[in-house]
Amino acid sequence: MIIYSNGCSHTAPNHPYFVSYIDIVSEVLMKENEYESIKLGRGVEDSVSSLWHFNNEFVKDPHDFLLRNSQHGKSNDLIFFETYNVVKYLLSKNIKLDYAIIQFSGLNRRFQTTPEGKILDVNPFENFDLGVKFEPIATEQSLQYMLILQDLFKSNDIKYCFIPYMEFDSEVLKDSIIPQLIDNDFLVKGLEVGCRNKFRIEGKTCDAPGHPNTFGYYELAKLVLEKFNLESKLKTIDEYFELELIELDTFREDRNFIKLNGDILGDGTDDDIENIRDSERKNLI
Repeated sequence: MIIYSNGCSHTAPNHPYFVSYIDIVSEVLMKENEYESIKLGRGVEDSVSSLWHFNNEFVKDPHDFLLRNSQHGKSNDLIFFETYNVVKYLLSKNIKLDYAIIQFSGLNRRFQTTPEGKILDVNPFENFDLGVKFEPIATEQSLQYMLILQDLFKSNDIKYCFIPYMEFDSEVLKDSIIPQLIDNDFLVKGLEVGCRNKFRIEGKTCDAPGHPNTFGYYELAKLVLEKFNLESKLKTIDEYFELELIELDTFREDRNFIKLNGDILGDGTDDDIENIRDSERKNLI
């Protein structure tokens, strides 16, 4: 069995969380500790070229693999380009994925290349001075990426699901023709809702930007497995995370602030937090 995963920091493990939802899903879909995890390179060329190790391993010994392509700060542009090229490359080698789990990132993110070919992530936290995307094109492009990948997976009989972690713009969704072409059966949450705000309000994030904590990762694993009708195979949360980490997330110092402001924190930047703090201070005067 071969599982492919791509996304941004909401999929890539964050310290002190060395287990992400994709690890839990992989453990359910494949036998625990009996699969090989391979980290693919960054960018279209690197992600495909790094498959040589997997290709050699698979030909020599076709056991179970998890191909990890997620990375912090990644845009939907890069998630799409990498995913499409990896799938097409593997198909050209007569290797078909069994599962593809794709987490879509912030819609205003993009990437830029330097004259030397280095990839720069452009988002509210990094290189924002280079200019992020704006609506309606930000949402429209991500919808196009989702539709193209949907057709790619379906035409090649690859089981898949999409995780719209950040919500899509409701006005653009209403005016666009693409949402009616997206198969909602393969979305873990509705595009207009996403996961981030709900997770913050429910105490399932570890910070203001909305990165999952133990409860968030566990919930994401459950949502993904539900799409594959395997949620009954999910064990209790303490089977995947240490008790100390679960307790940390239960009594986190900024937990209440995040829960109370989860639906207005936006990207959870320092400016977002300060604007909310200013508003709270004014209301106290």
